[in-house]
Amino acid sequence: MKKRFLALTMAAAMAVTMTACGSSSSTATTAAPAAETKAESAASTEAAAPADDTVYECVAALHTTAGAIEDLTVQKFGEILSEKTDGHVKVSVFAGASLGTEQENLTQIKTNEIQFALFGDVFTTQLLQEYNATSIPFVFSDINESINYWESISDEVDAKVKNDGNMYIVGREWRAPRQLTANKAIEHPADLAGFKLRVPETKFYLDVWGSLGALTTPVNWSEVFTALQTNVVDGQENPIETYYQAGLCEVQSHTMLTSHINTFYTWAVNCDFYDSLPEEYQKAFDEAAKEALDECNSGLMARQDEIIEKMKAEGHTFVEVDKDEFRTAAMDSIKACADTLSPVAKEAVYKKLGE
Repeated sequence: MKKRFLALTMAAAMAVTMTACGSSSSTATTAAPAAETKAESAASTEAAAPADDTVYECVAALHTTAGAIEDLTVQKFGEILSEKTDGHVKVSVFAGASLGTEQENLTQIKTNEIQFALFGDVFTTQLLQEYNATSIPFVFSDINESINYWESISDEVDAKVKNDGNMYIVGREWRAPRQLTANKAIEHPADLAGFKLRVPETKFYLDVWGSLGALTTPVNWSEVFTALQTNVVDGQENPIETYYQAGLCEVQSHTMLTSHINTFYTWAVNCDFYDSLPEEYQKAFDEAAKEALDECNSGLMARQDEIIEKMKAEGHTFVEVDKDEFRTAAMDSIKACADTLSPVAKEAVYKKLGE
């Protein structure tokens, strides 16, 4: 199934804003129910195409840092989409968890309170847990392996996301490998004993890092800087680009090159909103998403390398570790996580483990 995406109105709040700004454009409302097939919904929207002055307002919620690459890429998407639709589809981006946490965004997009969101691990944990092989640390070695895995089961995944979440997957924004940070060198698994580690609230992260001796603590991303600054936690793990742009290097001196997770952000759009768009706007939506994501993804590793050089110049320390040593130490936990997955996902994990 072709991945598609778009976004619409911030409901009453955006309606008030448009009125206050003196806009004369009419605002479209959602129409096609999520149960309709894409063909049926396209036919219904084409038959009832909006007037030339109809403006579709799309509220995009991001739990990630304002001004970071995720924010800039979604902003770019909005600019491209507006240009392709002569301003008839407008995307308003709210980053920095200003509209709620990632978990809250998951509920908001399902009910069309927001139309678009960028999701990390909460998305796969909540909607696709039985397929979520790539969220087990120390299994998939690079982003291409992870993308290939998800694309191999795309038909099953797309159907489940639509039926259970009322969303279409628009595309995937690649992330560089997740690395461990601290204010000391952690060269071996034994060094994690009693270490207070912030991780996302996902079972696989909690289980695997816990098996290595860390005291795992879920903290909302918007609160991580303060948690590190006040020693609520001793360290965290994320792609270098993510934590550098969030300013965490101010409170973390060391990066351990564990590369334990290779995954992506999922772009998703509410089904009702997307299906209510005229077919030509749906096409523009898809094209704009692809263009913005292609540009972002193609520059991923170059951006990371540039940031690493900046961090080194600022005195940050990078520590090479034996990833196989960490994988071996966590092997029982990794297998226990894999055993909870669907047969196809479990098979993928064991294959990567060489078993």
